[in-house]
Amino acid sequence: MKTKMFHLGVLALGFATIGMAANAATYTPLALPTPLNTDIRTWTDGSAYNPLFPSSSQTLGGVPFNFQADVNGNTAFGGLGGSGSITIPAGVNDVSSVYTLINTAFGAYGADVGSVTFNGSLGSYTVELIEGLNVRDHYYGGFVNTTTDPTTTEAVWGNPNPGNAHLDMQDFILPAAFAGETLDDIVFTDYGFGGDGEPFIAGATALSGPVGVPDGGLTAGLLGGALAGLGALRRKLSV
Repeated sequence: MKTKMFHLGVLALGFATIGMAANAATYTPLALPTPLNTDIRTWTDGSAYNPLFPSSSQTLGGVPFNFQADVNGNTAFGGLGGSGSITIPAGVNDVSSVYTLINTAFGAYGADVGSVTFNGSLGSYTVELIEGLNVRDHYYGGFVNTTTDPTTTEAVWGNPNPGNAHLDMQDFILPAAFAGETLDDIVFTDYGFGGDGEPFIAGATALSGPVGVPDGGLTAGLLGGALAGLGALRRKLSV
């Protein structure tokens, strides 16, 4: 009986540890600083965005985001508001990935229309926003309607079919060095290229902890140990 109870305990501990690994990451939704400079609700098919504002917390594509509207009713930064930059405060430690909701007004394939810079306590990392790669028009019409970067998830909000608006989500995986420092802020820049595409940002969320939680190798090892314990238990009970 003692041997049976021991193996049961090992098995339970193995699956409990797997559960702990699966919950190791923490999402921190970041607030866009106000004032903002554009209201995407007034754009083509902009009524699709009405449920997100004037302020709400929503989970899109499995990631929580915070949305807000400023005193002027603006809901995003960039786009038709012209060129410029906005600095989004973060102050989050051990960030492995940052999720953003970035689309554009208009867009020509291959155009470099903006950038996102992640500033840490020890350095910075910049990603360019390229039409057809990691960003596309928010409206499925006559401009760029597809992305090829696998870290961009299309249409986490809205309708991806012709004649409809949507929001896409980017997953910017930060260099390993950020695991040991603080993500101070994120600088989003719209280059203001008109018909070539003008990006806007509507939300950002930092992920603390390992990318791809639970880790495949860790989970496999823990599961293997748990199954081994189960096998030993079955052999013991059959004797």
